[in-house]
Amino acid sequence: MSFTLSPDTAAAYLAGRGEIADPSAVVEAAELGGGVSNRVVMVRTGEDCLVLKQPRPNLDVEADWPADVDRVHNEAAATRTYEALLAPTELPATVPGVRFEDDEDDVVGFECAPDDARMWKADLLGGSVDVRVAEAVGDVLGTVHEGAADEPERLAPFESKLPFDQLRIDPYHRTVARRHPDVAGAVEAATERLLDSKRTLVHGDYSPKNVLVEDDDTFRVWILDFEVAHRGDPTFDTAFMLNHLFIKSVYNADRGAEYREAARAFFDAYDGRVTWDIEAETVEELGVLMLARVDGKSPVEYVERTETKETLRRIAKRTLTDPIRDLDAFERLVRTETA
Repeated sequence: MSFTLSPDTAAAYLAGRGEIADPSAVVEAAELGGGVSNRVVMVRTGEDCLVLKQPRPNLDVEADWPADVDRVHNEAAATRTYEALLAPTELPATVPGVRFEDDEDDVVGFECAPDDARMWKADLLGGSVDVRVAEAVGDVLGTVHEGAADEPERLAPFESKLPFDQLRIDPYHRTVARRHPDVAGAVEAATERLLDSKRTLVHGDYSPKNVLVEDDDTFRVWILDFEVAHRGDPTFDTAFMLNHLFIKSVYNADRGAEYREAARAFFDAYDGRVTWDIEAETVEELGVLMLARVDGKSPVEYVERTETKETLRRIAKRTLTDPIRDLDAFERLVRTETA
């Protein structure tokens, strides 16, 4: 990877590839936020819009966090797979189309989402909790998990768990096991299950920040960011989304019931689309991930109050040690701890 993507280099890069006629065709090139693991640049011409993505070999965080740059090609493959599995459905959901893939400089170009599409995370943090969105992302995840399950040909490109190990297992699970030896055994058991499973296509970052919402005229969700996709255990995805919703229910406790309702709507929609029961495993993984987003390498940035962090730790550890293995019991625990 000799080329470094930036707003200053994007126009010449696209012209050199023949994606645009001339660098002067670019009327705007802007860095998009959230580029901890990738350099992400939005490029507009007079008639087109592209999002360019190039992975960082070392993530932009305080801790040392190297990661294989091939993950961007993994993302392109997973985006295409999601697109293929969603195309025959009538779900109000889509993914950004892959416009090109550059193996030499490890850059992928995607179509832009509409300007009026909002990040669901921003809505949630602002106190706007739309259960329709929770149901839609549950339907999407269940449809993809079920459609890809036990399909060797479809799953073949995703056999490597290296991106998952580097970006999830090591910074979340192993880090938490080291920092909290009192629950290390439970964390390690959950980790082993995740690494052993090959059931379906796992997104690996299925969270509100990777969901865009359109609802001005027609309601639709966009699913983004597939770099951690792999063949693995579906419980990681269900727990990952639930974790974000339940953390917000603690962070914004006055609106906690709304976030908990969204969490239940998400899981029920998912559960109605698959032929397996993973509620117990999902709740176990939820306990691990909640602890990881407080004390792992990548803590949730908006949880700053010590009291909130302590509440999340208590919920997570009780889930792992009691143990709690159904969503109703987990919700009761959250409700009790935030009362």
